[in-house]
Amino acid sequence: KPAVAVSVRGATKSSASAPKSAQPKPATSAGASSGSAAKAPSTGPTPPMRPLVTPSPAIQRAVSGGPSVAELAAGPESDELRALRDAELDLFVGAAPAPRSAWPSELPTPPKGPLALAANAGMPPASPPAPSSELPATGGKSLAWLSGLKMPDLPVRWDARVVRYLEFFKDDPRGRRLFTIWYKRSGRYRELIQAELRAKGLPEDLAWIAMAESGFDPLVRSPAGAAGLWQFMPDTGKSYGLSIDRWADARLSPIRATEAAATFLGDLKRRFGSWELAIAAYNMGYGGVLSVVKRFNTNDYWELSRLENALPWETTLYVPKIIAIAVVARNPQTFGYADLALEPSLKGENVEVPGGSELRAVAAAAGCSTQELERLNPELRAGRTPIASGPDDGTYVVVVPAGKAQAVRDASAKLGPKGGSLERYVVRFGETLDQIATARKTSKAKLVEINGLRDGEAVRGGTVLLVPALPAGTAPTPSSPFVASSTADPRPIVVVPPTEFAYPDRKRVFYRVLVGDTPRDIADAFGVSIDQLRSWNAIEPTARLQEGMTLQLFVRKGFDLTRVVALEDQRAKIVAVGSDEFYALEEERKGRRRATVLAKQGETIEAIGKRYGLTAASMERINRRPRGDALKSGEAVIVYVPASGPSTPPPAPAVKPDDSELPPLPPPEVTAEAKGSATGSTKGSAARTD
Repeated sequence: KPAVAVSVRGATKSSASAPKSAQPKPATSAGASSGSAAKAPSTGPTPPMRPLVTPSPAIQRAVSGGPSVAELAAGPESDELRALRDAELDLFVGAAPAPRSAWPSELPTPPKGPLALAANAGMPPASPPAPSSELPATGGKSLAWLSGLKMPDLPVRWDARVVRYLEFFKDDPRGRRLFTIWYKRSGRYRELIQAELRAKGLPEDLAWIAMAESGFDPLVRSPAGAAGLWQFMPDTGKSYGLSIDRWADARLSPIRATEAAATFLGDLKRRFGSWELAIAAYNMGYGGVLSVVKRFNTNDYWELSRLENALPWETTLYVPKIIAIAVVARNPQTFGYADLALEPSLKGENVEVPGGSELRAVAAAAGCSTQELERLNPELRAGRTPIASGPDDGTYVVVVPAGKAQAVRDASAKLGPKGGSLERYVVRFGETLDQIATARKTSKAKLVEINGLRDGEAVRGGTVLLVPALPAGTAPTPSSPFVASSTADPRPIVVVPPTEFAYPDRKRVFYRVLVGDTPRDIADAFGVSIDQLRSWNAIEPTARLQEGMTLQLFVRKGFDLTRVVALEDQRAKIVAVGSDEFYALEEERKGRRRATVLAKQGETIEAIGKRYGLTAASMERINRRPRGDALKSGEAVIVYVPASGPSTPPPAPAVKPDDSELPPLPPPEVTAEAKGSATGSTKGSAARTD
């Protein structure tokens, strides 16, 4: 049946995915299609088709060059956060209200008077709440129980959405389960977070933003790329000092991320002047809030949250949710959470250790387990403290159990890369682990072990690694991804488009593409533009670059080539794609040569190919014409035949139709392609290399 669209505050959700209890009836209002309203409803949802065999994620990853569709869809987000979103769809799905009316419309109207709005200075109201007799009971729901609540140090308005969240955490089993989990977990970081907020002069109840964002789990990542207690996106995190590299993701550090979040929230408050708008901007971005305020000409969050096409649906719930959580946390007895035992605080002591220190060595010095140290420092990703990108390894501040900092300081000289046997190495753009291992006279497996590299992890240009130190006076062994064309000619073959370019102030170099390279990455690394990169190479801008492709770039003279893996043109054998030399060299590597034969009257390319061990599919691909076309006498047809000797002779001249100048051939091999062509299939041709 056709899905009925339900407008939900800036989002449109198909009724097919809404909870059963919230399914809307077919539209019958003016302007609705009479045909769609008259259709009989379906008896139930169509069951999904299940695979008949077990899918292979490994093969799917190989084909896509990245995570499989199932892995992308799953995401690393927590089950509790997904459960809250599902509950919100049930709690708040409904038609948009008329302007300035309560939202959702079926909830009681917020009470007026002194209880309706706490002081906007960020502190609880000085006067006691209104007596319960002044609170109305609308729609059978009394709000009298709100009058005795302690107020958080955030402004509170008894908006219908706030009340609905309070009821959800008080009476709904789903809400009670979620709040129980998160409130107990808050014991780990609540003291740390509130101390940082106090130090910056901010309301302590902003700490509950971390509950709504991550459930107080610093390892949570969203499918959109946000991470940590405060769910910083990479760009915002970097803007507030949270570095992200293969050694550490500072967004996962409770201490560092909390410092950044407190600064960020303070900046948002200064920008917008109200905590409601500041919290909304934390959710949807300050630029989005700023544009909405200007477009609708109001700086009242509650007014914006009621206007059509103003705030996203998620943001219309985000501020009420934070306020409700703060109210519940201030009143655990009223809401039934007073008897919960909070998890112990993970607050420890900070201590500096050398960059590159193994966590197991630091743990041994602190007298704790490596697992305990990792729990205190969840941002560390490779079993070592980060190595500075500058000339020195530097130091890194780790958190150790309380009372253990001095013991770690005493052992500091024994930490870090052991005895000078390891040294810092900055990976060049385009360099692989295999090349680094060859240059440093070690193995790839050893580099993986030293650096704690994860399975399938790509090492990109600029990454800092630890590598075995070479003996004094020993130079690294140079390595290159380019392979020599032959034993007679050590220059690597580089295939370029036939168009020629000449620049008096530039020099040409070649780059071999690695997995994951993008045109932007390559252009930035070589100091050129994407448009120049595309004009110099026959590449489609919307298609993905594949590993092993070679690109030509014209870099400015004086460009520092020590930071990239590139081949200068004087060291390469340059061949234009599609030229006779190109085909001669291609077939030489396969032990063949390219020749031209003249067809007899009425012959087909399929018949000619059979005489030389070439399938019909191969002949179609080589000559770019249907296999069954009747040829005229003397028409030239291209074939690939075995080379007559170890070296490739010049391309064979056209021969007479009896092919007397061509060498005899052994019987052709029966390949998968040949079998496919026998049945009319062309699938086999995709697997051939000839």
